[in-house]
Amino acid sequence: MSEALESGPAAPAPRGRAPSKVPEPANPGGGTALAAVCLGFFMVLMDASALNVALPRLRAELGGGLAPLEWTVNSYTIAMAACLLGGGALADRLGARRLFELSLLLFVAASAACAASPGLGALIAARTVQGVAAGGLLPASLAVIAHMYPEPARRAKAFTIWGGVSSLALVIGPVAGGALTAAVGWRAIFLINVPIGLLAVAGCRRRLAPSPTRAVPLDPWGQLAAAVVVGCGIGALVEGGSHGWSAPLPLTLLGAAALAAVAFGLAERAARHPVLPLGVLRRPGFAAGLGLGALFQFGAYGGQFALSLHLQHRWGLGALGAGLAFVPFASCWAFASFVLARAVTRTGPRLLLIVGSAGAAAGALALLPLSGGRDWPLFTVGSCLLGLGAGLMGPSLPTVVLRSLPPDQSGLASGSLNALRQVGGAIGVALFGPLLDGRGDAGLRVCLALVALGFAAAALVVRHSMPAVTRARPADIRTT
Repeated sequence: MSEALESGPAAPAPRGRAPSKVPEPANPGGGTALAAVCLGFFMVLMDASALNVALPRLRAELGGGLAPLEWTVNSYTIAMAACLLGGGALADRLGARRLFELSLLLFVAASAACAASPGLGALIAARTVQGVAAGGLLPASLAVIAHMYPEPARRAKAFTIWGGVSSLALVIGPVAGGALTAAVGWRAIFLINVPIGLLAVAGCRRRLAPSPTRAVPLDPWGQLAAAVVVGCGIGALVEGGSHGWSAPLPLTLLGAAALAAVAFGLAERAARHPVLPLGVLRRPGFAAGLGLGALFQFGAYGGQFALSLHLQHRWGLGALGAGLAFVPFASCWAFASFVLARAVTRTGPRLLLIVGSAGAAAGALALLPLSGGRDWPLFTVGSCLLGLGAGLMGPSLPTVVLRSLPPDQSGLASGSLNALRQVGGAIGVALFGPLLDGRGDAGLRVCLALVALGFAAAALVVRHSMPAVTRARPADIRTT
């Protein structure tokens, strides 16, 4: 993927590798091609949050305890996070457009399997396949756009649109999920992906030129170890919260995650082409950016998960009512992402990250008095503050990570940031689920306090790891 992000012609292949297969640049397919690409990843990202408001209905129909219900959410995010690291190299190897189309088709097939699932086990398996497809699609979409727009100014504008659409997808998810669940049922959340995904594939095939390919070496052992670390680590949180930390399964999963982490470090040191060169973690800007991404997703996605369950369990709202309750939150997030966060190109990310994290923390603290009574003014004010703060942070995060590495490692930077973001969101769901189960208002307050603490920690990371005066390059804004 790193080669695909270069704006100039492809560099000569390094000695020992097959020469690049670069098709003649075609005129970009214009707005239609960009819309097709945006439609594909919009669907994938929206799916990450749309299911949250449908969980009570799903539990009523399929049964099962809280832990299996959490796995319907986390199996998707864990699989996506585990595959994002290698997605950039695979896009270079197969061609970004080819990987994008294959991932879309796999996502459509997995969505159909989710809709037809007879039980939670089958649904979790199909959601895992969805996550694998999403892990290939997200980095491929960036490379496709980069090949469509080789001229830096147009590319920067396209990446800004990419970032805004991806932010919008995450906040529209609860609204769309609630409406579909209320009108048709929870299976409609997955069925609607079939026509949308096929439409995106058709648009890409008609309007996009083939992407360059390179014989990029893969790192299968590093990728496998990373997947085990993420899967077993999050699994231990889910099972430990549900069955107790002294139970055999959480302890076994923790042990497996620790062993896999050691294996990952050894594999990356020995690999000629590691999926994550360990040396980049010594760069303060890169490490801080990854930490900010995890804290951001922990607070924004975890808080959304906790509030959606509270609205349905304590306030008695249906899926549609819970989805509509998030309209102010989604509107503020979208406004901040599309309008206010444009200042990142002039002021740099530091100010926006500090103001955004402080605003989001204030929103979480404002929501602490929520109880079983339907206090709509309190919920609206708190969720709007949370949405505004998160919307300011989202477009600023990639700037921190992307400019901390050389341009030829842009794919590594983007993949790592998105992977850590997914891990942060999965940790939030894994921790908050047990806290909310049967604990009523007290459980929600603990969750919101953790959300506020996470955003406050993000503000401290920014303050101590970033210079006071910094300016962003427009081309740095590539993903949220």
